[in-house]
Amino acid sequence: MTYQGWFRSATAVALAGGLLVAPAAPRARQQPTPIELDAATLAARTDAARAIIPLLGDVKRRVEPGVQAQTGTGSPTSPFTGTPTTVFSVTLSKRPPADPQVVQAMDRLLKWEPGNRSAEYEAALFDRWFERLSSRASAQGTQRGLVSCDAGCVARTMTSLDGTWGKTDAERAEARDEVLLETLAEAVKTKE
Repeated sequence: MTYQGWFRSATAVALAGGLLVAPAAPRARQQPTPIELDAATLAARTDAARAIIPLLGDVKRRVEPGVQAQTGTGSPTSPFTGTPTTVFSVTLSKRPPADPQVVQAMDRLLKWEPGNRSAEYEAALFDRWFERLSSRASAQGTQRGLVSCDAGCVARTMTSLDGTWGKTDAERAEARDEVLLETLAEAVKTKE
């Protein structure tokens, strides 16, 4: 075989081999997959999810725009009839409406069954949100003298409103709901 014949054969083999191992065309952006967890960590996160996700119901009510009207709940009670004197009450929302994507994410998490890892979008969203909540809970835990904050610590921090959240019950609930909303918004905007 001559040098030119050998060169042509080698070139043909190289080109054919290059086509066989050429990288695949870029695929459409896929949904993020949830983090792989061991059984104990998954159980702890599932318990934390069951404790934290219901708190989004209050957050959602706070961020929904508009006027909420409801029947009176009773203060003060009439001395003549013994029933509440408030016929109806109106609450105006002070905060701007939340991002529709964040509200949709709240709805999806509220409907999600924690522990159902086959609901990949919700599981991945919770994982991203939980990471952000963990860093916030750890920051609060250091104020209480904790060195680290596991899944149970995150759940306790978010569900028990102690003095690190504020002075009054209303301040504590508002501060906690703000953290839940901010971290969820960060998780929704960050598509890993």
